[in-house]
Amino acid sequence: MLRVSPDGKEVWVQTAEANTNVVLDASNLAVLATQPCGKQPVTNAWTRDRRYSLVTNGQDTFAQIFDARTFQEVKRLTVGPGGANIGFSKDGRTAFIAVRGANEVAVIDLVKLALESRIRAGTEPQGLIVR
Repeated sequence: MLRVSPDGKEVWVQTAEANTNVVLDASNLAVLATQPCGKQPVTNAWTRDRRYSLVTNGQDTFAQIFDARTFQEVKRLTVGPGGANIGFSKDGRTAFIAVRGANEVAVIDLVKLALESRIRAGTEPQGLIVR
């Protein structure tokens, strides 16, 4: 999976085979950073304030929080097996991660960078829209 940063300057690529998150310069595709991830990283999403980028791992039990400016990992949060898509509350204080293997949505407090709670979901939730 890959996504372009909100400012359009970077492309973040999750490489499932290499288990890495690669940050590319969008203007010339030069590698700016490569960081290790869990098994089979799935996707990433930026917090509303663009301070962090969260990465989920499809064959692991944790999600990673990266500093969006330095590209360094700042925290790993155990969310359960099979993290998938990510959504954010309107106020930007909460992230929601679909967790396929647990049939749940993990609720992340972005102020504390901590797992706040879990919401039961249907079988193998993947897509996630937060309104």
